[in-house]
Amino acid sequence: MTTERDPNRVYYRAGGFEQSRPILKGADAKETFEFIPIVDVTNVFSPDLEVRKKLAVEIGRAVTEVGFFYAVNPPVDTRLMGFEQSRPILKGADAKETFEFIPIVDVTNVFSPDLEVRKKLAVEIGRAVTEVGFFYAVNPPVDTRLMGILLRMILDVIELIDYPGSVPLNQWPDDVLPELRKVVYEYYRECFTFAKALIRIFALALDLEETAFDETFNAPLTDILIQHYFASPDRKDHEEILFPHADFSAFTLLLNQRDIPGLEVLNANGIWVPAPPIEHAFVVNTGAYFELLSNSRFPATLGIERFSFPIFYSPDPATFVKPHPALVKEGEESKHTPHHIGQRYIKGLVHNAPDHPWVKKLKASGIKEEDYKWELLSQPFAAENGTA
Repeated sequence: MTTERDPNRVYYRAGGFEQSRPILKGADAKETFEFIPIVDVTNVFSPDLEVRKKLAVEIGRAVTEVGFFYAVNPPVDTRLMGFEQSRPILKGADAKETFEFIPIVDVTNVFSPDLEVRKKLAVEIGRAVTEVGFFYAVNPPVDTRLMGILLRMILDVIELIDYPGSVPLNQWPDDVLPELRKVVYEYYRECFTFAKALIRIFALALDLEETAFDETFNAPLTDILIQHYFASPDRKDHEEILFPHADFSAFTLLLNQRDIPGLEVLNANGIWVPAPPIEHAFVVNTGAYFELLSNSRFPATLGIERFSFPIFYSPDPATFVKPHPALVKEGEESKHTPHHIGQRYIKGLVHNAPDHPWVKKLKASGIKEEDYKWELLSQPFAAENGTA
């Protein structure tokens, strides 16, 4: 039996539960946002801490007041974002002063205990990244004999291959789009680097040391999805395929396709504010995990979209998450209950994708919910369970 909904309220899903808030107009309306702020993130990799802190203040304000912001000029190739551009070939008197070779940086001292030595290396890397965007890192702290093995191990983890009895998590349409996998991984790698930098900016925005969340996001859990939810005029609100929701991740990098509107963000008055696509920009929003880590200083704002290409960035699946101690005042009780990221992810996967081949194997294995752990994704189930 369907419960009748109040037309003066807006309904959404947050924390795994359906909730609602009143639609406020006129004298009852609160002071809230009416547009999505735009932040230029060009300096996200600046070697100057003060420059990064200035960016953090701007992002912190956007996340605190809205929960969403446009990150324009991110360090991700426009070609991969679907906004291919061109530039003229300049010669002779028209030529600009630019680089003609890839700089070489000796990274022997990357783990030096001397801060001044690391700062000197940072200046050198910063100059290379700012002027060129690439550099050779010579003498890295990795045995050259192991570098090829390491790459193979990374690919094994990414694709979950070479594990007899396991089921690949990524299902690619190689038969019809053979080039998709390569392009998606190339895009993912650039977004991942940007996301790692944003974590430190978020820490600065919370008045913490920029390394405050490094351990929490040591080997972050990331998901990349391509989503298209078809509108259905005959459906009622409560029957929509995509219900308005808050993301469960720490934050999301959302790539909206140009000329295809769809994303809307809910403000305090229960009014949906549109977020139309902007070229060479991500829509960034904080999710439930950052609301927890920040002790609710960074809220998980509600949104809804119909066509999107999001990357969800969450803490290391081996960690228990809780508000950062510096954000809980003395004598104050934390607003959130700590929980294990890996176990929660598996529970969510089972609930949201019951027909996935891996989920079917997990259910058939007889493993109890309290025994769910992240490692189950990369190892076959025991033969005695009849699933190997």
